[in-house]
Amino acid sequence: MRIPVSRLSLAAMLACAGHAANAARQPVSEAPLALQTSIDCQHNADNSLDCTTRNQFTILKPAGKDFLSRIDFTYPDTDRLDVVSGEVRQQDGRVIKLEKSQVETRAAPNPYAGVSRDKQTWLAFPELAVGSQVRYEVKHHIAAPPLSRELLYRLDFDPEPVRYDAYHFELRSPRALLWRGESMDGFQVAAAADGKSITVDQQGVRYLNFTNEWDNSAIRRWPRLSIATSDQPQQHFGSYAARYNEILAAPLPPGAAAVVAAQQGKPAAQQVAAFMQHINSHYRYLNDQRLAERGLVPFTLAEIEQHGYGDCKDLATLLTAMLRHAGINAEPALVFRGNFAPEPLLPGLGTVNHMIVRAMVDGKVAWLDATNPFFAPDRIMPDLQERATYLIGSDGSVRQERIPRQAPTTDMVVKRHEVLRQDGSALVSSVSVMAGWPLVELTMRDRYQGSSSSEQSICRGSGNQPQGCKVERAATGFLLPDSYPVRIQSVDTRAVEKISGLYLYDPHLDKRWNDFDNYRSNGNQADVYLGDPETMERTVTLQGAKPIQPPFSCQARSPWFDLDLKQTSSASGLRYEFRLTRKVRWLDHADIASPAFAKLSAEARACVTQARQIIKL
Repeated sequence: MRIPVSRLSLAAMLACAGHAANAARQPVSEAPLALQTSIDCQHNADNSLDCTTRNQFTILKPAGKDFLSRIDFTYPDTDRLDVVSGEVRQQDGRVIKLEKSQVETRAAPNPYAGVSRDKQTWLAFPELAVGSQVRYEVKHHIAAPPLSRELLYRLDFDPEPVRYDAYHFELRSPRALLWRGESMDGFQVAAAADGKSITVDQQGVRYLNFTNEWDNSAIRRWPRLSIATSDQPQQHFGSYAARYNEILAAPLPPGAAAVVAAQQGKPAAQQVAAFMQHINSHYRYLNDQRLAERGLVPFTLAEIEQHGYGDCKDLATLLTAMLRHAGINAEPALVFRGNFAPEPLLPGLGTVNHMIVRAMVDGKVAWLDATNPFFAPDRIMPDLQERATYLIGSDGSVRQERIPRQAPTTDMVVKRHEVLRQDGSALVSSVSVMAGWPLVELTMRDRYQGSSSSEQSICRGSGNQPQGCKVERAATGFLLPDSYPVRIQSVDTRAVEKISGLYLYDPHLDKRWNDFDNYRSNGNQADVYLGDPETMERTVTLQGAKPIQPPFSCQARSPWFDLDLKQTSSASGLRYEFRLTRKVRWLDHADIASPAFAKLSAEARACVTQARQIIKL
């Protein structure tokens, strides 16, 4: 699906996927580029847009040359992009005009899991140096997506290595416009008296960029504004709902019909699993835009079966049809896919990039994604949780609903037995019962890297220096079981560290809390993504170990984590019982920086540090 957005490229193709930007805050003195930009857009009666962009970049640092070495504009072949002018102004006053040979339009590279007829125009500016100014003007006609009746135009001022010295935007329309913004301090937004024009002007200089943040973190709040011709989901998506129901009213194609017939009379959950398996086995995920720009419009059911492939909207439509023919209530659901989905300021095409299915299975809501190469019943995938979705009803109605957060489940239970030896090594036997996201990750590694790679990874995590590791487990497949056991036999040659006739045992439970302390001391600013809420349990028996300190138990409680640790001893050795529950998917920066989180971190670290003990053998 193609969504008009406002950035340097003016428009972007959002295939059925999402992303979150990685993000401590970089000082403005380190900005590699300065930019003055002006964007003027006219919304037309046919819902197309004509936008003129004038940009002037000033190269401030050597890295700025690299950023501007080539400027790309990618757009559908139904659009038109004209380069009006381009030049480089040097500090000595010389002006170098952009020549025709330095502007080229060609077929754009095909996206991942897709084929398209997109075009790409690139500008290659000559003689760039620190102090150079790069100026250009482009005009872009953005064709209306098929069946679209309403405009949604988004301005997102998310972090990037550009200092904005001036920013002006204006949008005019023959229709009344409305707008909503978030974190727009530093901008002045004004609407004309008749409501048919909106301007946005930056006040002062703005620079927002971040460095040295964690890989699993993101800035989740930035200045943003949405402009639309309606605030009603029905107005934006109603025309699509009508077309979807026309497609869904057609007879099932033979292959799908045969699968539905074969599952008739079976429990609903079993039917759902069979339909998901059928689509995974017989269709590949592929976004085909070669013949026409389809926007949100899927192929017909017959075309989908004939092709043997489809993108998210195609596979979701086929799955919806199969479920409905089986008597299971199902609706296509438009959603933004990704670990983080910004809350829509106004509804419209720019708020979604993916389609799934909402189904009622045995009285419970199931969110089904037919594009995944696995199926985990009764789970909401992490990239679909905690976000708005637009549901297309069988009566043509469109309503907004919220996909909830997955409730915490016990995703890993480990029972480990170590027979300690005088040289510090140990014979290790372990049984891990996996479920939830850890099982998904294992299944995906098996699929794309092979089972031997997965087992090497399992063995690497089985001790400080494992040797002779053997893994016993069943093969993984498309349908994930409720629980999945993995058995390990190995020798850990450095199970304990020998110190002056005694031994140090360290289970390395403090890393998480040390990392959070480092986050605070380093002044990090981004929110941290943790993954699915889950509980992990670990029981370790050290046969032959004799404690020096007495038995202990400790715990920590908070809105984010619950931790329990207990150590006991018997004639045979030491026993540790560890349990950690993660309650949230994301940790906000404000939470990590709070006194309450500092208290949790101190209590948790003090607790788990007790497990690091000097023992006798």
